[in-house]
Amino acid sequence: MKPFQLLIKPVSFDCNLRCNYCFYLRVADEYPKINHPRMSKEVLEHMIAEFLQFNFNESIFGWQGGEPTLAGLEFFKKVVSLQQKYGKTGQIIGNAFQTNGILINDEWGNFFHNFRFLIGLSLDGPKDIHDRYRKSIGGKSVWQKVMNAAECLKRNKVEFNILCVINKSNVNRVKEIYNFFLDNDFTYLQFIPTLEVDVDGKKASFSINPTQYGKFLCQLFDEWKKNLNQASIRTFNGILAYYYGYPKGCCTIEKECAEYLLIEWNGDVYPCDFFVQQTYKLGNILEENLSNLKNKRDNSFKKLKVKLGKECLSCNWQELCYGGCIKDRIFPDNPHPEKTYFCEAYKIFYQHSNEWFLEQTKNK
Repeated sequence: MKPFQLLIKPVSFDCNLRCNYCFYLRVADEYPKINHPRMSKEVLEHMIAEFLQFNFNESIFGWQGGEPTLAGLEFFKKVVSLQQKYGKTGQIIGNAFQTNGILINDEWGNFFHNFRFLIGLSLDGPKDIHDRYRKSIGGKSVWQKVMNAAECLKRNKVEFNILCVINKSNVNRVKEIYNFFLDNDFTYLQFIPTLEVDVDGKKASFSINPTQYGKFLCQLFDEWKKNLNQASIRTFNGILAYYYGYPKGCCTIEKECAEYLLIEWNGDVYPCDFFVQQTYKLGNILEENLSNLKNKRDNSFKKLKVKLGKECLSCNWQELCYGGCIKDRIFPDNPHPEKTYFCEAYKIFYQHSNEWFLEQTKNK
């Protein structure tokens, strides 16, 4: 079987923040009357034992939420213990962990360091930007706690990336947020455009439009290329890899969706965290083996991304985009559902950057 990863939601939608643009809070509708979902030891052990039996070259577990630290440090100590129990000698096991940072302290930092967890820390920029849409349940600022978490990770020598959501508060402040990250020695960066609907099914006020996103990418690229050694930006690294003939490593612009299964707190399996809905549910790991569940995904959901419209098939940038993310194609307020909502953004950026990328590979 082709290697795949697990994206795990041990506390599902439960979170200690109420970010305006969070798409995962609505998963609560899939589990009514469950206020604080938690993955049981039975589900956890079954999942780890079966996944490690595949003995892939690398067995990667991705832990997300909601907010995964709400599961508690003891839960993740159990995770490592079970990985050690069921892993074979020489088997490579990796753990990626996405967090808002609010509960991170030295105990967490020491644990992450000891077991080589790779952390994704959510931070949208300076305080006024971050506070615009990312606040506590009570509406209070959490920016300083996130900055403290970053310092804690540094202090404990934990590898981490910054996950920055591009929204109305920072889309026009590219140089400012980029310099803020560099000034704080945050050099591994991911930028994620926000695109959500409001209660009327229209593009939410905090979402950005294609022109804004295109200009953001161009301005960020121009800052980044001034000194490539200052920062690693996932999107640009992926595009550069393509020009050198390697996979991009970024599912949004790859030909196919990433190879993984999403595991919810109770063992329910979905094809992607943007599609945790009954319509897309594949099954449950306590009732069906992972091989069958992965085959279901391959024979249904995975085929959606490769179905491109006429405009995409004739586009000069097809191999750099492949229609973008499926969720941006089926976005309810997308005027052209046969292609990604951000189609024009990608065209703007690729036209702006193509010559530079080609120049880098002339002597490859």
